[in-house]
Amino acid sequence: MDVHGEFDTIEPLQRTGDPYDPFALQKACLLACGIIPKSGGNLQKILTRLGGGFRMQSEVLNVPKGSGLGTSSILSAACVKAMFEFMGIEHTESDLYSHVLCMEQIMSTGGGWQDQVGGVTQGIKYITSVPGLNQQIRVEHLQITPETLQELNERFILIYTGQRRLARNLLRDVVGRYISNEPDSLYALNEIQKVAALMRFELERGNVDAFAKLLDYHWELSLKIDSGSSNTLIDQIFRSIDDLIDGKLVCGAGGGGFLQAVMKKGVTRQDVHNRLKEVFEDSDVDVWDSQLV
Repeated sequence: MDVHGEFDTIEPLQRTGDPYDPFALQKACLLACGIIPKSGGNLQKILTRLGGGFRMQSEVLNVPKGSGLGTSSILSAACVKAMFEFMGIEHTESDLYSHVLCMEQIMSTGGGWQDQVGGVTQGIKYITSVPGLNQQIRVEHLQITPETLQELNERFILIYTGQRRLARNLLRDVVGRYISNEPDSLYALNEIQKVAALMRFELERGNVDAFAKLLDYHWELSLKIDSGSSNTLIDQIFRSIDDLIDGKLVCGAGGGGFLQAVMKKGVTRQDVHNRLKEVFEDSDVDVWDSQLV
């Protein structure tokens, strides 16, 4: 974001909770990793013990802020991993997951407990956790054939809406409905767990068409949990390409950022690009280059 800052006292580094602070993520990393205390302490003494000051630099290339792609959590994981390696602290992937969860709460962004998993480890994952505050994340890599992955890459697309949004507000609404025991929300949350298991089943048996239908059903359920997942622009985008795709879903909490879709067999990214440009002309709405790895 082309922002630079220098700190020679500890108090500004301990001020967290403002997601618009350009250094919110770096401050949260220092706190979560135990480099500086939550309150009190003396920065000069800490730096003397470390052998001198140090510089943290982070950059996300070619992905807009508020994209819904989990970039905040992934960048947090990268910062934690770098800090652990810099300090010589042994760690596991599970340690990275838990520290990023802690960072998200420190920053008050309320990110999903699974967001960071996507960037820390490769492949298509089936991610579960038992209920409770102490999330024990279990990551299982899907066993899919090279042919299935190739078909999925040929048919899977990311579409940028041109809108940015802060997930925190949407997530508060989701949690509020859950706590209020709203029947539609509880039904959808329970059903989505089943859909995820079925998605895994269909991908592992190479049925991309069935996976796309489940993606579509997931979108219907997401709207039951929070109608704010969509808006007029998102509805228009999906409606404009409805005859070209078999399945659709927003990325992240929705309300903007990126959309994902599985195209019908024989349809190309260029076909979708042409249709979007016919409808949305000179706007930022377009297909982005993407690949599943």
